[in-house]
Amino acid sequence: MENRIKKIAAACTAVIMAGTLFTACGGSTADTGDTTTKAADTTKAADAGNADAGNADAGSTDAGSADAASGLSGTIKVLHHRTDRDQDGTMAKLTEGFNALYPDVTVEYQSFTNYADDIATLMQSDNYGDVVMTPQALKQADFPSFFESFGSYDELSQKYYWLENYSVDGQVYALPTGGTASGILYNKKVWADAGITELPKTTDEFLSCLKQIGEKTDAIPYYTNYAASWCITQWQSLVVGASGDPDYNTKLLTEKNDLFSAGSPYDAVYGTLFKIYADPSLHEEDPSTTDWEGCKPAFAQGKIATMVLGSWAISQFQEAAVNAGCDPADVGYMPFPNSIDGKIYSVSSNDYMMSVNKNSANMDAAKAYAVWFCTDSGFAQNEGEISGLKGAPMPETLSSFDELGVQLFVENPTPEELLGKYDEIAKASEVDPWGDASTNFKFRMAEAAFKGEGEDSYNAICADVNKAWADSRDSILG
Repeated sequence: MENRIKKIAAACTAVIMAGTLFTACGGSTADTGDTTTKAADTTKAADAGNADAGNADAGSTDAGSADAASGLSGTIKVLHHRTDRDQDGTMAKLTEGFNALYPDVTVEYQSFTNYADDIATLMQSDNYGDVVMTPQALKQADFPSFFESFGSYDELSQKYYWLENYSVDGQVYALPTGGTASGILYNKKVWADAGITELPKTTDEFLSCLKQIGEKTDAIPYYTNYAASWCITQWQSLVVGASGDPDYNTKLLTEKNDLFSAGSPYDAVYGTLFKIYADPSLHEEDPSTTDWEGCKPAFAQGKIATMVLGSWAISQFQEAAVNAGCDPADVGYMPFPNSIDGKIYSVSSNDYMMSVNKNSANMDAAKAYAVWFCTDSGFAQNEGEISGLKGAPMPETLSSFDELGVQLFVENPTPEELLGKYDEIAKASEVDPWGDASTNFKFRMAEAAFKGEGEDSYNAICADVNKAWADSRDSILG
C-alpha cells in the first residue's frame, strides 16, 4: 500500500505545464473518477442520421444556446474521462444530435482512464484537443491561458449553475456537463435484509446500521474502494452538506475557523470515516486490493452494502445491476445523516466542467459543441445527474431524498475579493481537501485507522491539519 501511495504522490508532483504548475491531482470539485479499466480509447462520431437533436431550435450560436448555424465545418477532438461511454457507444449516439444541427462538423472522441494525469501531460503543449473536460487541478487564475471564454459571467450565470470557480475577470471559461448531490450509495435489498426499516438520521445511527448489516447479512457493510485513490476524495463532497450552510467555505476564510473542531462538519464527516476504517468488521478484508470496476457487479449482487459516492454513480451502478441480471431498483441513495436542528442537508456541486482549447483551429465548431453538450445533449439526464441549467427538473434518482425531507442547496457564490483564495490556501498548506496525494490528511487518517492507532492518532492528524491550514490562510489573507 505504501508503494502505491508513493506512486500517486510522484504522479502529482511531476506534472509541470508550459508556464504553470498543476499543484495537485485533485481539484475543487467532486471527482467522478476513472470509470473503466480500459486504456485510452478513441471513437469517431460523424455523418449523423436522423437523430433526436434535443431541445435545440434554429438560431444563434452564442453560449447558452446550442442552436444551429450555417457555415460550421471541420473536425474537432473531444478529450474526456468517460471511457465507459465511449465503449458502450453513448458518446457516438449522443453526437448524432449534434450532427443533426451541424452536419459538416466531425466529432472525434478520445477518453482516458487516468484523465487527470494524461490531460496535464497533453497541456504541456498546445495540442490538447479542441474540447476538454476542464482539469480540476488547474488554478482558476490560469484558465485564460488555456481556454477560450464562453462569454460574460453576469449573463451566463443567469442560465447555468456552478460557474463561480470557472470565471476570471468576469469571463466564463467552462460550462457544467451536469452536477451531483452529495450522499451515500446503498443497496436497498441488503439494508432491508438486515432488518433496517428507516434510513439513519444521525452519524451514530449510520454506524449502527453498518454494524447491523455486518451481523445479519453476508455483505460487506462498507466498501472503501481504497485502492482507487480518488474514491476517498468522495468523502470531501459531504462536508458542505454536513454544515447545512451555503456560505460555509466562505466563512472558513472570513471567520477563520478551524477545519476540525468538536462537532464541525469536517469532524462529522472524517470522524465517521475514521470509525468505519478502524473497525475491520465494517469494511473489506484488504483495502489495498479493492477493485473499482469489480465493485459495481458485487454491489448489484448484494455483496456490498454501502459506499460514499456522488449521485453521479447511481446510473453506473444501475447499469451494472442490469448487466449482472439484478434489479436496478435496489440501487438506493441517501444523504449523509448529519442532522442540524432536526434537518438533513445535501449540497449539489458540479461534475466535470467542459472547456474549449484557446488554440483550437476550429474554434467556432468547438464552442458550438461545448454549448450543445452542456445545454441540449441530454447527457446529464441520461446519467441521472442534476442538470447544469437553472430551473431544470431534478432527476428521479434523487427522489428518495423526499423520505427524509432533505434540504438540497447550492453553495453561494464566493465574494469577488476571495475568488480563488480557498484553492490557493488548500494548495499552499498541502491540506488540499479535494486532493488525493499521499500527504493528504485523508490518507493519513485511513492508514492510522487501518493500523488501529486509535482516537489519539485521529486527533493528532486533525491538529496538524488545523495548523497547516491556519498558517497558510493567515499568510495569504493577512
